[in-house]
Amino acid sequence: MKKLLFVAYQSPVGSIWVNETFRTAFGMYGEDLDPSVLLIDEASVALSKGTKPETIGLLPLSICHKYIKNYGTKVYTIKQHLEKFKVKELDENFKAEIIDEADLADFLHSFDYVIFM
Repeated sequence: MKKLLFVAYQSPVGSIWVNETFRTAFGMYGEDLDPSVLLIDEASVALSKGTKPETIGLLPLSICHKYIKNYGTKVYTIKQHLEKFKVKELDENFKAEIIDEADLADFLHSFDYVIFM
């Protein structure tokens, strides 16, 4: 089974990319692929309990929680990016694994495909 990593780097508030990244990843299960999601830079804010893109008319991130749980989708983020954007309390529904930026190159190379969105 091929391992795919979808990487979102834009803010979850004011853009559609975090939700689209998850929607695309969830669609891969029908193709017998193993998708994961990495939220970097501004997209790491999506992991905060206080992030509510629905307040400005975008899709709520809570829609993703059900599918993350059902499919067991792995979600990752970078420790230094959480610190940069002052994300203190992570939404436990994402079950995000935090990796160090120093390990990023090896992490990316562990996937067959990496797609930035």
